[in-house]
Amino acid sequence: MLQGERDDEAGRVHDVAADVHERIIAPVRLNGEYVRDEAGQATYLRETLEIFEAEGVDSAFVFSFALHQHLHRPDGDPRDDLDLASYGIVKVLDERYGEIYRGLPWEPKAAFAALAECYRS
Repeated sequence: MLQGERDDEAGRVHDVAADVHERIIAPVRLNGEYVRDEAGQATYLRETLEIFEAEGVDSAFVFSFALHQHLHRPDGDPRDDLDLASYGIVKVLDERYGEIYRGLPWEPKAAFAALAECYRS
């Protein structure tokens, strides 16, 4: 989301990312400076799964574990942190391995934890 926009628009991440993906396969950089909202993504996923459960849906599939073209680059120009436009539930790391799951090139986002919590029981 752009700086200054409302947090309740975090659920639109799929619309934004799908539009970007349709126009270009591997984005070079973002078109502005965005604010990371992992809590918003996690809340959107959790609320969606709660609705499915309340409506009697037997199972649901989170369709994107990782978008490998959307690398997590938080330390440089914010427009190069393509993970901000990713609807994956993990951050794909740029030329390094994660610390939580050693040896894997990603780290879980808050949405990963929310999904795990929903299906833990």
